[in-house]
Amino acid sequence: MVDINSGRTVTVTAGDAGIEYFYYELGDPSGEPVVFLHTGGAGTSAYQCWRLNLDAVAEAGYRVIAPDNPGFGRTSPGNPVEGLRAFLDALGIDRAHLVGNSGGGMTATNFSGRYPDRVRSLTISGGEPRVDTEATRPIVPKLGQTARMDFARAMMAKPELTFDDMRNATADFFYDRNHSEIDATAQLRLDSLSDPDLLRRTREEAIGQIARGRAATPDEVYAAITAPTYLLHGRDEPYFYSEEDQPVLIDAAIKVAFAIRDCRCTLLPHCGHWPQLEKAEEYNQLLLGFLRDVSRGG
Repeated sequence: MVDINSGRTVTVTAGDAGIEYFYYELGDPSGEPVVFLHTGGAGTSAYQCWRLNLDAVAEAGYRVIAPDNPGFGRTSPGNPVEGLRAFLDALGIDRAHLVGNSGGGMTATNFSGRYPDRVRSLTISGGEPRVDTEATRPIVPKLGQTARMDFARAMMAKPELTFDDMRNATADFFYDRNHSEIDATAQLRLDSLSDPDLLRRTREEAIGQIARGRAATPDEVYAAITAPTYLLHGRDEPYFYSEEDQPVLIDAAIKVAFAIRDCRCTLLPHCGHWPQLEKAEEYNQLLLGFLRDVSRGG
């Protein structure tokens, strides 16, 4: 069973930079590797994001690996895509199933387009990435300026983070703001940010999102992906986006199913940005069904 303190470290070289990865590994060492890439955001980590999922996949016979992404948790900063390539090399993994949520899904998608031969399958959730559409073009550049992001920046600007603020910020990721996992998730995020260096970088990132916004994933990335792909999204994110923008953005995320040659899609109703936490049992069943189908050559 995964434990928050049961991780390992490995140092890799990505480009000219060294990255010290902190990661969890469990399951059958000879099983097919499944690599989980966690969500972005203040205080997120592999354990925070995947703690309800790793054991189920390991018990199904897979070799399960979940790193803290570069610049998050206990992993030092670095390029996430090239860092992932070097990380897989260090662990002796030629080809893996990739599972990513939100920012981790973006990394997994870009990696799958750049290194298609190294990806056995791709599963992404969290309503990202999206295709570029006429309707999304005026919205996407301003996603760093939403009410949710304004609150997050105000929270991060305070001299001391509070549990109540972190709980409010964490509840935005769920459809059900009274979900039983919110308190534990908020505390894990708060604990992670007790690291002064990580807190400093997180504050800088929060400010940088105002001007940076978001960019659509180029069509050529999707076209280069050859692995079977599964979009496993929560349908409803009422605290992330406005009532007008929400259907436009989820529509653009669904259209990824038509941009990748072998892609299926499931939308979970009454579920937000973190389906792996909000509907963990259903998420695990759907993910394992897809992985087994891929392993059978389906």
